[in-house]
Amino acid sequence: FCLFFPDLFNFSKVLALPHAASMKRLASRCATLRHVNRQVRDGRLAFRPFSCATTFSAVRTSHSFTPRSLMPGTVEVSKQRFEELLESEMVHFARALRPHPMTLQQILHLTDPAALRTFLLEELPIRYARRVQLVESLPNWKSYPSMRMIRSLYAEAFRRLRALTQDDNEDTFRRTLQDIKRKNANMLFHVVRGARAVRTNKSFTDDQVNRFLDEFLTARIGTDILSSQYLSITRPDSPTSIINPECDPVTVVRAAANDAATLCRHHYGWSPPIDIVDVGQVRFPFISQYLNYIVFELLKNSLRAVVERYGSRQAAEAYPIRVVICGDQDTVVLRVSDCGGGIPLADMDQVWSYMFTTAKPACEEVAAANSANSESDDEDSDDDGVAPLAGFGCGLPLSRNYACYVGGWLELNSIPEFGTDAYLYLNRSGNGQEALRTDIAELPVPESLLVNGNSCDAGGGAPLAAEL
Repeated sequence: FCLFFPDLFNFSKVLALPHAASMKRLASRCATLRHVNRQVRDGRLAFRPFSCATTFSAVRTSHSFTPRSLMPGTVEVSKQRFEELLESEMVHFARALRPHPMTLQQILHLTDPAALRTFLLEELPIRYARRVQLVESLPNWKSYPSMRMIRSLYAEAFRRLRALTQDDNEDTFRRTLQDIKRKNANMLFHVVRGARAVRTNKSFTDDQVNRFLDEFLTARIGTDILSSQYLSITRPDSPTSIINPECDPVTVVRAAANDAATLCRHHYGWSPPIDIVDVGQVRFPFISQYLNYIVFELLKNSLRAVVERYGSRQAAEAYPIRVVICGDQDTVVLRVSDCGGGIPLADMDQVWSYMFTTAKPACEEVAAANSANSESDDEDSDDDGVAPLAGFGCGLPLSRNYACYVGGWLELNSIPEFGTDAYLYLNRSGNGQEALRTDIAELPVPESLLVNGNSCDAGGGAPLAAEL
């Protein structure tokens, strides 16, 4: 940072410090960087400090810009230097700042647009920056087009949010969120395809790829929920929360069962019966789209297993798929049971892998197409980022991610040559904190921040200084 703005720092005093201390001092001063607004014109930029020597906002320049027109205390830098500054700020946000894990109850009560906008302007850039760092931690990530695209999309989201200030009106912030969500609508497709390319080139093992995807997709859920909450409560016609405080799992299961049966009939020409058993009227705060996705994936797998095992509607009539919904004061439980022959015990661990797929049926392709169509470019659509993309062989692990994200879990029990029971446990009170990694020490270190194979991390801020 001192290399960019030498007049703002006593550079000789910093260099006189021991190496570790100088790194921390540089990072500490960089940490005060706030509200950088980007205004590019004629390839030049000017910055004006407005609260302290290390705080800058962009100054709009005119076509007749000359050095003499700079206001007192401003510093002129090139577009390239400005890009380097933003890149360094993104590293700092990822390595030195922590995201704030939320619960569904907390998000449900975020109903003041101004307060939520203030929170998101602080929170979303941190989460996007950490996602960028996660991509950069992959070996040779630049060699994979999908990873380059992901990195570019999240870096652009970070920059656009950092260009906004509290003075921007609600419409500007809302349009920015909508545009970011629209551009990131197919993120699941890109990241899974990129991860499989990394695995194919033997840069990562299956376990490493699964851990990467679990962390990446779990983090993605959080940003989607927070963005969708703001878009929902500021919807002009009918403002409401993205979280249903009285979610009825029976209604959701029936809708998912209807969708799954329709998809099964589309591919196979018929669908086995589905029985839904409601043990008591359970209501709890949850995101209906997520529950629908989980149940749809479980039912789709059961329908396919029963169809392929029995081969005809008449033979399958005696073996309906059964969904039981019940719960106590703390937990809501859904069980999906089928008599489709079960899962080989040797494959039980692999079913949770994003890399493990059987022959992809046509019905899954239809599901992927339907989901992709639902994530259209309609500017009025507020739920593009909430409804997940189906298919690509990651339905079960992604369903488990959705469940675990809010304090629940998903497990499978198989009876070979008979059938499978899937158990979904969900937190009924909505006080389960999102499964979000906040420990900076656990964040993977990008290759660009490694020196001789060792991390340059020193107290959270040193990676920024190392990058500079």
